[in-house]
Amino acid sequence: MKTFCSYHPTRPAQWECPHCNENFCSRCITKREVTTYGHKESHYFCSKCNEPLNKLAIGNVIAPFWLRLPKLFIYPFQLRSLILMFTLALAGVIFGGPGFFKGLLRIAIWGVLLKYAYAALKDTSIGKLAPPKITLESISGNFQVVFKQLGIYLVIFLVFGKINQVAGIPLAVLFGCLAILSVPAMITVLAVTDSFICALNPLIFVRMAWRIGWGYLLMYLFLLLLLFAPATVGTYIFAFLPKGLHLFLLSFTKSYYTIISYHLMGYVMLQYHEEIGWDVDFDDDLASEYDESEAGSGNELLNRVDMLIKDGQIDEAIALIKEETEGNITDLDLAERYYKLLKIKQQVPEILQHSKTYLDLLVKKNDGDKACRVYSDCVSTDNKFAPTPMTLFKIGGLFNERGKSKEAINAYNRFIKANPSNPLIPKACFLGANILNEKLNATQKAAQILNAVIKKYPDHDMIPHVRNYLKGMAL
Repeated sequence: MKTFCSYHPTRPAQWECPHCNENFCSRCITKREVTTYGHKESHYFCSKCNEPLNKLAIGNVIAPFWLRLPKLFIYPFQLRSLILMFTLALAGVIFGGPGFFKGLLRIAIWGVLLKYAYAALKDTSIGKLAPPKITLESISGNFQVVFKQLGIYLVIFLVFGKINQVAGIPLAVLFGCLAILSVPAMITVLAVTDSFICALNPLIFVRMAWRIGWGYLLMYLFLLLLLFAPATVGTYIFAFLPKGLHLFLLSFTKSYYTIISYHLMGYVMLQYHEEIGWDVDFDDDLASEYDESEAGSGNELLNRVDMLIKDGQIDEAIALIKEETEGNITDLDLAERYYKLLKIKQQVPEILQHSKTYLDLLVKKNDGDKACRVYSDCVSTDNKFAPTPMTLFKIGGLFNERGKSKEAINAYNRFIKANPSNPLIPKACFLGANILNEKLNATQKAAQILNAVIKKYPDHDMIPHVRNYLKGMAL
């Protein structure tokens, strides 16, 4: 069961304080840099009691791999990996065709891809969720790991042939299925131990897969789909293209799916690192990938406000926001917190004044439900309340989208009355008339509004559209 931050309940905790038993995400801790013998180290302390913090296991922070599939597929689409995939695909086309020398070069190209994919696996397994940089280390360093992986496939092939020779094809096929099922576990063991012998030891790789559990089978299903994807795309799409382009795109696709597959295996290692005995010292910002609301300029202040709220110091929290922002709030989370604090203290003038800023941010973030609710509360408090013109205009549309026709018309009417010279008035009138005609069966009234718009704004860009709509109305 996940542990969440005491001050941001939607964020998974990365730290715990053994002194005050509070849990913290990366936003809420105090970080200090200490230089010891020329080496800089980071130390982390509780923001409440200033005691050293204990780091929680990474499993409390990251999302399960089955919830990360969209990010899995966009993983290779970063400049560094795109350059490598493009270069390898182009080299594959140039050195395609028969010939011993070209064959060796194609093997070398495949080896470079496998080495880079393995580097992606290793990086992912320790929490680095961006593709590796293209360096000698990532494409050629420790190149024997490529031969070790090739050795795994060679041993499987030789044992399959021997079983077929001794016991017949049925047992050989059964062995082949089990061996293919075990390949991801073998590669995982190779990544953990760097030992070819351990990777081929059933007592080790079977135990590895067993510890991961059903997640291993789910990963394997995804890997199978990724394995057959290039052939499927090549057969049904690329086959109809010119030969050179066909070969290039097929090679590019193979590189793409290979990198994804190894990234997936590395992520499974990261997710199940405790089960498989893999030591991970994850980066402090790893959780930010899974947080919908990334840290912004107001978050440091928001942390201080939340701590005051937790201690029951509501007036102090309000005063802190006023002092620090001087009324210029640009962070939605901070604006929401300030709005709720003002409502708790029933500071009506301040609520109405701040709501204009709050509604601007809500509409900008397209949080329609909350914007409509805040606007309705303000109008019920002060019948003359009006947000900024563009926000009020959009609120009319938000009400309409939610089937609240009368509220939408009222918002448009308020917009028209509060902003008599605004160039959007003809459009607001048209939208209001549209609602009257199509949703409230007030066709005559809608026609009166449209005729008035045509008469008052004869040169407006909306008029041709208004005339056409008026002709089509069932009067």
